[in-house]
Amino acid sequence: MPIPVKSLIISWRSIGLSLLIALVVGITAAGEVADRVLDAVVGRLAMRPVSGEVVIVALDERTITQSPSRNFSMTQYANVVEAVDKAGARRLFIDFYFDRREADHDFPRFVSAVKNMGDRIVLAVSTRQVPGREDKVTTFPSKKFGPDVPIASIAVESEFWQVWRVPIAYRAEGKLLPTFASIMAGKSSDTPKSFRLDLSYDTRTITEYSAADLLSGKIGARELAGKDVIFAPTAPSFQDYFYLPGHDRVPGGFIHVIAAETLKRGDPIDIGWLPPLLVAIALTGITLLRRFQRAVLPAIIGTIVILIGGKIVLGTMLVTSWIGAALVYVAAIATNVSRTRRRSSAQRENPVSGLPNFEALRSLPPFGSATVIAAKVVNFEDLAAFIPGDGIGKLVEQVTRRLQLASQGTTLHHDLDGTFAWLVPYYQHSQIEGQLAGLAALFNAPLTIGDLRVDVAIAFGVNDEFEGSNAQRLAAALVAAERAIRTRALWTKYTPRQKDGAGWQLSFHSQLEDALTGGDIWVAFQPQYEIATRRLVGVEALARWTHPTRGPIPPDEFIIQAEKSQDIYRLTLFVMDQAIRSAAELRGRGVHINMSVNLSATLLDHSDLVGTIRVMLTAHHLPPETLTIEITETAQIENSRQARQTLAQLRRTGIRLSIDDYGTGQSNLEYLTEIEADEIKIDKRFVSTMHDSQRNREVVKSTIDLAHRLGAVAVAEGIEDAETMALLASLGCDVGQGYHLGKPQLFSDLIAALTTPPHSRSA
Repeated sequence: MPIPVKSLIISWRSIGLSLLIALVVGITAAGEVADRVLDAVVGRLAMRPVSGEVVIVALDERTITQSPSRNFSMTQYANVVEAVDKAGARRLFIDFYFDRREADHDFPRFVSAVKNMGDRIVLAVSTRQVPGREDKVTTFPSKKFGPDVPIASIAVESEFWQVWRVPIAYRAEGKLLPTFASIMAGKSSDTPKSFRLDLSYDTRTITEYSAADLLSGKIGARELAGKDVIFAPTAPSFQDYFYLPGHDRVPGGFIHVIAAETLKRGDPIDIGWLPPLLVAIALTGITLLRRFQRAVLPAIIGTIVILIGGKIVLGTMLVTSWIGAALVYVAAIATNVSRTRRRSSAQRENPVSGLPNFEALRSLPPFGSATVIAAKVVNFEDLAAFIPGDGIGKLVEQVTRRLQLASQGTTLHHDLDGTFAWLVPYYQHSQIEGQLAGLAALFNAPLTIGDLRVDVAIAFGVNDEFEGSNAQRLAAALVAAERAIRTRALWTKYTPRQKDGAGWQLSFHSQLEDALTGGDIWVAFQPQYEIATRRLVGVEALARWTHPTRGPIPPDEFIIQAEKSQDIYRLTLFVMDQAIRSAAELRGRGVHINMSVNLSATLLDHSDLVGTIRVMLTAHHLPPETLTIEITETAQIENSRQARQTLAQLRRTGIRLSIDDYGTGQSNLEYLTEIEADEIKIDKRFVSTMHDSQRNREVVKSTIDLAHRLGAVAVAEGIEDAETMALLASLGCDVGQGYHLGKPQLFSDLIAALTTPPHSRSA
C-alpha cells in the first residue's frame, strides 16, 4: 500500500529528485572527492605498524656520497646482491632497471650475482608514462640475465597525483606479470587486476637500512635473514618518490611494502557506491513520515556518522566503499526537509505557542476602525538564553495566558521573538488604557518556571490610526512598543511624528552619504583653556549637521542613529581627518595645541582603526602626541579583547587617551583599570550644578583628586559662568571648556580668534 503524500514531511517528487541526483553522482564518480578526503584523513592519522617481514635496503644519499664520483657501480650493485644472499634473506626484490647500464664493463659481474641467487631474486619491469603523451614505455630486464630470472611489475596507479591503487597482476606489452606486492604476499591473478592500498599503515614503521651499512658489514643476517628485502633507491637524485594520500612523499619502495602488507592481511574488495546509498535510503526513509518528523535531524546526523564510520571500519577490513553518492543523497534530503520546515514555520501558526502568527494577522481583512495593540517581552532573548531546557516554552505559555485576559475574546497573535499583537474593536477603545494597566499589574508578579522565579517586563505599543495596510499598521504598533521599551514607559501610541522619524531613520544611510559629500556635515571646534593661566591648550572637534530641510540636527540624534545604522565608523573617520588636517594647519601657523576627537568604544573593535589613524597623522605630518582620543561608552570595552588591544596600540603610537563624560552612564571607576587614560573629562551635569549642589561639588573635587593621583589631567566640561570657573580653579582643575570660554565654532573663526591680540582672546 503506497504511503500517502500528506503523511510525508517532503514530497515524493523531492525524494525522487534527491535519489536521481545521488545516482548521477554515483555513476559519474563525481562524489569521489569526499571519499578521497576521508581516505587522506585516515592516512594522516595512520597508526597501524607494518609487520616487519619486508624491509628496505636503500640506495640512499649517504651511500651515493660514499661511492667514487657519486656513481654506484654495477660492481657495488653486485656486492649488495651477494651481501643480501649471504645474510639469508628470503627473497630480494631489485627496484631498479638497468637498460642504460648494460654497456658498463662490470655489468657481467652484476649478472652473475643475480643468477647465483636463482629464484630468490626478482627483477623489476618498469612501465613509465611518456611525458606529454598517453603512451607508456615498458622496460624489461636485459636478456643477459637469462630467460629464467624472475621478473615482476613495479607499476602503480596514480590518481590526482597520488597513489591509491597497486596492481596484483599487470599486463605489459601483452605479457601478464605479477607485481612485487603480489609475490611477497603470495597472491596471484589470471587477469589484470588492482586493489586499494590500506592507508592506515604508518610508513614510519617501515624498516630501512642503508646500503652503505650492508656493504660495510654493519647490517647482516640478524637483520635480513628470512625476510623479503627490497633494494630500492631513496636518494633524491633518483626522483623515485610518490605521493601517498594522507602521508608525505615516500620512496617507491615504501609503496611496495604498504601494498604487500595490504595483501598479506587478506583479499581487498571494493563494494562500490550502491550499498552505502541503499543504507542511507534505509536509515533516513522511515523518519520522513510526519509522525517521526522530530527524529529527522538526529537520523540525518546519525546516517552521516554511520556512513563515515562504516567506511573507516570497513577500510580496516580491506573493504573499500564509496560513500560520496550516499552523502549527496542525505544532503539533498536534509536540504528538502529544511526548506519544507522553513516554509511551514513561515505559515500561519507559531510552533511554540500554537497561536496564529503575525502573517496570519496581516492576512486578515482590513483592520478598519480596530486599534492594533502590540506587546513585547522586554529582553526576551536574554530570558531565552537564561532559562534552561524547554523552559522558554513554559515562559511563552504563561505570558500568553496573561495576555489573553486582556484580549477579551479577540484572537491573540504570537510571533517568534516574544512579540504579541491583537486587535481591539472600536467600541472598546475607551477601555484600552485600563486593560494595559491591568496587564502591567499582572506582570508585576513573577512567573514560575520549574524551580525558577522569573521577573518579566512587558511593554505595549498602540496604533489607532486608520490609514495604511494591515502590515503597516502592525509595524507601526511594533515601533511604538519599541519606543515604550526605550523610554521605559508602560505603553506609547504611534503618532505621525514617529512616522516621520521612522522615514528619517530608514533613509539615514543615504542622507548621511549626501551630507558628507555635500558639506552639510561639518566640524566645529570648541576651545579648551588651562584654568590656572587662562592659556589656550587645546580644541575639541565636534560633528555638526545642518540639514537642508530639517535645519540643524542635534548631534545626539544623528550620532545615535549613525551607531544604529553602522555608519558611525565613516562619520568618525570624517571628523578625525578634518581634525588632524586642522591641527596640522594650526601647527603650521605656530599654534601648538592639542586636538581632541570623540571615539565611540564600539569602534575599538575595528582592527584597522589604529592603522587608519596613523596614515592620517603621517599624511598631515602631525605628531601623534598632539592628538587626544576621547573614549565614550567605555562599557563596550569590558568584554572586548580587540578593544583593549586597540587602546594599547593607540598608546604605543603616542596618541593621548581621555575618558569622556566621567561619572555618568557607563563611565565609572571600573574602566579606569581598562583605560590607561591621560585625562579624565568630568561630565557637564556635575560641573554646571556645582555651586547649587554640595554633593555634585564633592563629586567634581574627588574626580579631580583621583585624576591627579593617577597622573592624568582633569578636564571640566560645561563651564557656563565665571563663578564656576573660579570654583574649579580653587579645586585645582587643570583644563576647562564651555560656553563661558568659547562656543563650538568654524575653523575659520577659530583662526581669526587666534590671530587677535592675546589680551583680546584670553578667557
